[in-house]
Amino acid sequence: MDVLALTFSALSLGVALIGTYLANKRAKEAVAASERSAQEAIAAAERSRIDSLWSAAQEPVQRLIGFDPSAAPVNDRLENLRIAMIALVDGLPTWDGLDQWLEAERMLGATYARTVMDRSRPDDSVDQRVDNLMPLMTWAQTLSSNLRYLRSTGHDAGALNKLTQHAASMIRQLHNEHGWALPSEHGPGVAPLD
Repeated sequence: MDVLALTFSALSLGVALIGTYLANKRAKEAVAASERSAQEAIAAAERSRIDSLWSAAQEPVQRLIGFDPSAAPVNDRLENLRIAMIALVDGLPTWDGLDQWLEAERMLGATYARTVMDRSRPDDSVDQRVDNLMPLMTWAQTLSSNLRYLRSTGHDAGALNKLTQHAASMIRQLHNEHGWALPSEHGPGVAPLD
């Protein structure tokens, strides 16, 4: 009888150990699955946040396509563009060169807007008005395309550098053509912290 009780005790212990092992294994699998789900949710939320920043950057660009700065003030549109661009740069801190490119593009857009205002006359024909607006509209459409391209392909430091250099070159060219002083990159006595 003692042997039988001992055998049943051993079997009970074995069943309990196997049950505990299987329960722990399932619990670990459940914890791992929960952690994966949490990480996926965090990644999805981050993608959504970044997507909203890209979309927010597109909105003020789209508002500049077809806009006539000689007929209505352009300052609010350029301010909204700057605000959306800063938010995009802040949201993509690992994108080296994005801030320089977007600032150069904003300055180029302001230069094109100034060009439209300088060229426009109250008695311009419809064709002349369209001709005056074309550089600003083309710039905005190109900026929109470049934003969409970078959004879909990801960070490309070489492309950002090339785009920055092109925008800076166009700013210099337009200012030289019109005899305007080049805009200062920083206010008097102000320098970036880097």
